Amino acid sequence: MLVVIDQNPRMRDELARLAACSFRVTDFPDVDAAVARVTKEPAAILIGAGVPASGRTPPIERLRKHPTFGRTPVIRVGHARPATGGAAAADRVPDAELALPVTSHDLIRRICDLANKAVEGEWDKLPKGPRAALSQTLAVFSGIRDLVGKGKPIQFKTVSDACAPVLDSVRQSGHGYIFEGLRSHNDIWYVHSLRVATLLALFGHRIGLDDESLMTLASAGFVHDFGKTNYPEGLSSKMDALTPEEKAVAHNGHVLGTADYLRQHSDAPRAVVMVAEQHHERLDGSGYPKGLKNGDINDLARMAAIVDVFAALTERRSYRAAMTPMQALEVMEELLRDKLDMRLVRLFREMLLQAV
Repeated sequence: MLVVIDQNPRMRDELARLAACSFRVTDFPDVDAAVARVTKEPAAILIGAGVPASGRTPPIERLRKHPTFGRTPVIRVGHARPATGGAAAADRVPDAELALPVTSHDLIRRICDLANKAVEGEWDKLPKGPRAALSQTLAVFSGIRDLVGKGKPIQFKTVSDACAPVLDSVRQSGHGYIFEGLRSHNDIWYVHSLRVATLLALFGHRIGLDDESLMTLASAGFVHDFGKTNYPEGLSSKMDALTPEEKAVAHNGHVLGTADYLRQHSDAPRAVVMVAEQHHERLDGSGYPKGLKNGDINDLARMAAIVDVFAALTERRSYRAAMTPMQALEVMEELLRDKLDMRLVRLFREMLLQAV
């Protein structure tokens, strides 16, 4: 959720419009109204430069002192106003300033950067294993995004090294801390990639796979969708259904693009490439990119297909709320029974129930 505070209703409407593709927006004319009605910490607060003080307390200082908003990043939109007044002035300095006009892309990027920094700061409170899993995978994911954008090779050992604490956390029943650490993070492809990696490792661990297979699953889950990080601007956050042309870009871009890049620009194991290439194939031949059926689909890729669907259904998107785990399983069992391996789906359900 994003909170917008400004006296001008047109300004509130405009800021809400710019952010709506990525956030549910709640707006208020002043700080008092926001403090009275918001009970859950938002991802960030956008506050107009002309918002008046609350009594004798400057608006940003009032937000800083309120328990709901004390840690929330505050972005002042409009012309910057230099802080004055000695020691108390620091309380009135926002985390960022944005001049107008601003594009939707720049606004959302600034919000996400600040919100994610706050979330990542909370990781320091987690146990060592999950903390290492989160911090190391985030660094590697950011690095992969840069390398792919520049067409440079990926040293796959960096991926497996980053996934090692994920496996350690799974073995020590610390995976819940990883999911908790990702809950409010706004990098949707990083969140999805690490959730898939962790769930695949947990799935494989519970059905007794060996260490080599567990690393294959975790690392394949982590890189399976990195082609999405280079989608054309606006495609990943589009709220409406994709056109046939956009679907073609999405499918070819992240499936074929990911698999081809891994073949040509990395030393990734063959099994990892296969999972990346086949995790959108379906048993009835309706999947992509090759329309494989039944026995043509690798067993690890079948597991990845199940986890990828489950993770996507249980993650929030700009156009829908996240499903509960049970709702997602019902969709998979009722609507996708001819597409997914139901024997593995049943094992996955049992694993989830045991992991709670």
